[in-house]
Amino acid sequence: MRWDGDDFHFDILEPHDPSLADNFEKAVGLARFSERHGCLFDRIQLIRKQASPTGGETFARLNINTESVRKALLLVTNNPQLDELFAREAV
Repeated sequence: MRWDGDDFHFDILEPHDPSLADNFEKAVGLARFSERHGCLFDRIQLIRKQASPTGGETFARLNINTESVRKALLLVTNNPQLDELFAREAV
């Protein structure tokens, strides 16, 4: 929850470990949740820590409340596909 002036803003920021076997299933479940309830939240994001191109580590965020990302995520059936989606769409 964030306070911005006179309003509260609600977010779901989900840290995701890409090494877990059920990683894609959790991601798809969050996309289904976003389909039904995304309008209640400013941000719904899957977040991964990964190597930075310049060295060190950075956080990659997949914005599930973006319709195109959500639709692509609902088609994911395995972890390599989720990895590809993160590579294409994460900010």
